[in-house]
Amino acid sequence: MTDERILHGLISLYILGELLKEPLHGYEMGKRIASVMGRPMPQGSIYVLLKSLKNRNFVTMEHVTNEKGQVLCRYHITEDGREFLKMHAEPLKSVRVMVDDLILTVEAIDK
Repeated sequence: MTDERILHGLISLYILGELLKEPLHGYEMGKRIASVMGRPMPQGSIYVLLKSLKNRNFVTMEHVTNEKGQVLCRYHITEDGREFLKMHAEPLKSVRVMVDDLILTVEAIDK
């Protein structure tokens, strides 16, 4: 499994988590991802992940018009998406412990 594939899997779960809080459009999602990652993610990559989640029936999409008259796609999590996210709670907890330990180890290399 490549680094990019692992990262995209985690970002897909993050997207579902954010949609659990509230429906969002892709640009808003991109800002949230950039905020937690500390760097922007290409907007095209976000839409690829959203399309994949939609194809798996984890999200639905609706077209809405904003105050400027622009038509935007707003994404909502589905029941399948909720179940998929819940299914990953324990594995994410396990990975968090491993990642925290690994970060401490790597940071100690030059000390």
